[in-house]
Amino acid sequence: MTDQSDPMFDSPTYLMFETVRLVRRTSARMFPGQPRLPHLLVLWCVARSGPLSQREVAERLSIDPGDLVGIVDALEEAGHVERRRDPEDRRRYALDATEAGRLFLGESLDARVRLNELLFEPLSPHERRLFREMLLRVLAHHDDRFAAARRHTATRQRAEAPQGTEARPRTGTRQRTETGSLMRDRASS
Repeated sequence: MTDQSDPMFDSPTYLMFETVRLVRRTSARMFPGQPRLPHLLVLWCVARSGPLSQREVAERLSIDPGDLVGIVDALEEAGHVERRRDPEDRRRYALDATEAGRLFLGESLDARVRLNELLFEPLSPHERRLFREMLLRVLAHHDDRFAAARRHTATRQRAEAPQGTEARPRTGTRQRTETGSLMRDRASS
């Protein structure tokens, strides 16, 4: 056996792939027969911002519209979402969460907290925050949907920082400007 590192274990994409597989296995074991995360994302989107057309939900969540149909059908069959004629345009339907769907969503989000606690048990609370921040930074770099969550996290960190200390921008990181173009942060001295 050599002391050389293994390229697979050095690959963040491979490690993320295996982490996603772990999440799926653990989730299926903890919540047998419950809707998967894409179903909860659609329910969350509709409960938070509905009524929305299926097209709007697909755009907001970056889900293929064809995949969304099956998810909405399952949520509707379970009584969590209902399709209603859109009052703005009677040719299309708007999705809205039912009261049962909102209750189910709340219970599911609580259960997901337990799932996260189990999965990330080896990490300290500080490490969990750092891990979350790093994931948000990567996602925000590639997908504007995560930029607001990243800004919210940064604002909260500044508010929680002890007096006299301020979070400084990291050198070499990228951020999106209001026009959507990328720019590098400059280090402040």
